[in-house]
Amino acid sequence: MWHASGVLRVLLCDDAMAFPDLFGAWMEDCPGVELVGTAGTPTDALALAGELEPDVIVLDHLLREATSADLAPRLREVAPDARVLLISGMPQEVLAGYARDAGADGHASKAMSSERICEAVLAMGRV
Repeated sequence: MWHASGVLRVLLCDDAMAFPDLFGAWMEDCPGVELVGTAGTPTDALALAGELEPDVIVLDHLLREATSADLAPRLREVAPDARVLLISGMPQEVLAGYARDAGADGHASKAMSSERICEAVLAMGRV
């Protein structure tokens, strides 16, 4: 599932104020991963997913204008080869149900360490 360049290309879809910057810093320290874009709205997420052709789409469960269950299927239409990793501040056991409902390939909590989030992103490249 790795990009031809040997780097896992990641698109983050999250409308939180600080999380995209924090996530970007974490991905800089995550070997073999490149954050290719961030989107704060469903419209931007769909446009960037089609344009950037990411390998992994890290999708916040609740964007202001859509839930992951609404947006994940639409993202798969524009980026059919991308894996979807659902992310949220919710506990893992709650998030697992939402990930299943959205058809996501995996899930991670924003409360996890940066190393564990890196591992979750990298795992999407091995799915």
